[in-house]
Amino acid sequence: MSQSLSNSSIQDSLKFINVETYRRSGEGIQTPVRFVASGGVYFILTRGDSGKVKRLHHNQAMKVAPCKMDGEVIGDWFEAEGTFVESEESVKAIKGLFDEKYGPLSRITNLFSRLQRKKRVFIKVTPKKL
Repeated sequence: MSQSLSNSSIQDSLKFINVETYRRSGEGIQTPVRFVASGGVYFILTRGDSGKVKRLHHNQAMKVAPCKMDGEVIGDWFEAEGTFVESEESVKAIKGLFDEKYGPLSRITNLFSRLQRKKRVFIKVTPKKL
């Protein structure tokens, strides 16, 4: 069953998207991540020292598709651009969206990150217009 991220009811039921970011060589690296959607864009949360963060610093182009937890793609890929969310107000609002969608799991993840003192960053995924 192929799904599209353009339908808000599907966005609510899906827990993961597969994000493909690119190494300097142009090689694509796919990673399944949890996400939230708001206003036609998607937000992902990841560790600040992750590979996808390093790759996005050099190339903001990405591809995105709905997927299962193991990364198996279950819908169509689309082109997007990834940018880092910097403003504290935006970060607070996005954290609220994650808490709303993922409930206790989101709060537990936040707690472990604080305990490990690992910086986490939010990435805004903006679909490219066709």
